Amino acid sequence: MKRLVFKARAYGPYRGRILQDVDSDISQMTRELDVSMSKLKTDKRNRIIIEIEGEDEEFVANVLSKEYGAESTTDIISVGSVYSGYLVDTGKVGYGLYVDIGITTPVQVDVLIPLFRLRKQLSMEKLPLRAIAKALVFVDNLPIGVNIISIDLRGPKIEAELAESFLSQLNRWVVDDHERVLVFGCTRKMLDEALKRSKHLEDIYKVEKLGSFEYSLRCKRSTRASGILAAIGPKLRGVPMHLFIPNEVGEIYRVKT
Repeated sequence: MKRLVFKARAYGPYRGRILQDVDSDISQMTRELDVSMSKLKTDKRNRIIIEIEGEDEEFVANVLSKEYGAESTTDIISVGSVYSGYLVDTGKVGYGLYVDIGITTPVQVDVLIPLFRLRKQLSMEKLPLRAIAKALVFVDNLPIGVNIISIDLRGPKIEAELAESFLSQLNRWVVDDHERVLVFGCTRKMLDEALKRSKHLEDIYKVEKLGSFEYSLRCKRSTRASGILAAIGPKLRGVPMHLFIPNEVGEIYRVKT
């Protein structure tokens, strides 16, 4: 039997439906393979956990790890490497951002991006963390890439900086003239249903997948993101949604050229 812990998380009011869809996808993928799934649940951080068994369990584990992101351990994390994760506990402390990159063994460890590194990377030297987070829409569950700077296993304590890939994404969004709605904690099918029911599917230029269940709705130039949020919010009640308005972000954050 193989127990898999993924970075992908099922959270929010539609946690149950997300798990149902994961169950359905795994069942569909493994229907002709010698493997059975005995358990599907989440841990305290809402990370998805499954247990599978059978001759093809190793193959299935590799495929699912690519799809949902494999957990990490402190002994395989290395300085200079880039890892994907999610912002957690944003705004609870003033000295930096914590990122969950899926480290659960031997103990759960979140990666810290210290405030001084954020300020330096973003050229926002004098702003407090809350102001930076508010301006750039750094919110819980935002998928983010980090570059590991230091590792102290005695703590354990791991520090990082924003990955270049994430900074490039942020810069693209800021110079783009399309407003965005960030929607976290739903499936693509649920999102499409909400857009169709609200009659706003044609107002979206592109749906961008940020994480397993996190999306960016890139609105058409003639469409206000606030209007989309107001329309689909009641269709996905309780699902975290955030506005990313390039003009507003650009007033505080200057893209490096």
